[in-house]
Amino acid sequence: MSYHTVLGYRDNTLLDQYKEKYFIYLYNQVLNFFHKSAWLIDFKALDKSVLREFLLHPDNSSLIQEIWLSWDTDSRDRFEIECSNIISWENEKLTALLGDTIPGTEIKLTLYDNNPQNMQVWHPDHDQNGMLGWGDRAESEWLRVFSDSFTLLKHIDEDFFLEMNSMIQKIVPMRTSVDVHNSCSYKECIGTLYLWYTINAQQPELSILEALIHESSHNKLNLIMQSEKLHINDYSLRYYSPYRPDARHIQWVLLWVHAIVPTVYILLLGIEKWHIRNNNWYEKVLLYHMKNKLGYRVLERHGKFTTIWKKIFDDMWDVMKLCDVLIKNNSHLQAIDFSSIQARAKEHFIEVRNNYPYLQY
Repeated sequence: MSYHTVLGYRDNTLLDQYKEKYFIYLYNQVLNFFHKSAWLIDFKALDKSVLREFLLHPDNSSLIQEIWLSWDTDSRDRFEIECSNIISWENEKLTALLGDTIPGTEIKLTLYDNNPQNMQVWHPDHDQNGMLGWGDRAESEWLRVFSDSFTLLKHIDEDFFLEMNSMIQKIVPMRTSVDVHNSCSYKECIGTLYLWYTINAQQPELSILEALIHESSHNKLNLIMQSEKLHINDYSLRYYSPYRPDARHIQWVLLWVHAIVPTVYILLLGIEKWHIRNNNWYEKVLLYHMKNKLGYRVLERHGKFTTIWKKIFDDMWDVMKLCDVLIKNNSHLQAIDFSSIQARAKEHFIEVRNNYPYLQY
């Protein structure tokens, strides 16, 4: 691989590099915001590893981002409380430590969440009725099915599991649903995923696994974008996105493709290792792979990328070539009717193009 950002890596030096940049930014913001606070001297005296873990946790970094964005007094007050608790070593009061850990991981599954953005509705498929909560299943059932999902990921690709277990620190439940599986994350809150639980799915752990890879990939780019630009495209222009019913800005096209490329790869490995044996999933993975290639071509043709994105872009292509090999060598996937999948992709393209005549593709 040319760059370690699309697939998961046991020791992802690129992510470590950008975590350090993000920590320095957050630390300097705290010094700027609270330079007259009485606790700041004690705060600065904390061991650097403690400071790093504290500030990089999404419960705290999201508050710092909100203070920077809007000088929100509620966020400021909540952050001061968290600082007082870490200084006095009252760790049992820290929001970051509340809730239960998903068995087999170091990741919390919890309704305790300090992210000021967590009640905003950013995703076009989400509404206020889908926010924070366990829904129609008990917390113990959520913990079981999420543990199953992470165990499955570990069996499929341990390196990807280890990277996610290191990067993602908490998952907030967004109620149960029927037939659909939604998820979201926030660029201001790196390390937290917001996930639904589709209770009528045949294999809910697969739907959750797909969402875990998707949203953790968004987290990778969101981390990098704290200190880097990925492109210099005009924000007013709109492009074809194979995954959306509307025309999208180039950044949203690249975020989607970057998220789905590793999702396809991990699911293909799951098929190869017989963890996934379901024709509906076979067809879904093949359709995703075809859409990834369409999205990649849009990015290749229209993206005005910075140096860092060009390296990520090359890595994406390498992973898609690995996917080609896995598909070619799998008899179950070769038995699927490719023409019907191509027809679905074509139908989507024509519909979006007709509805948005000024999009570029």
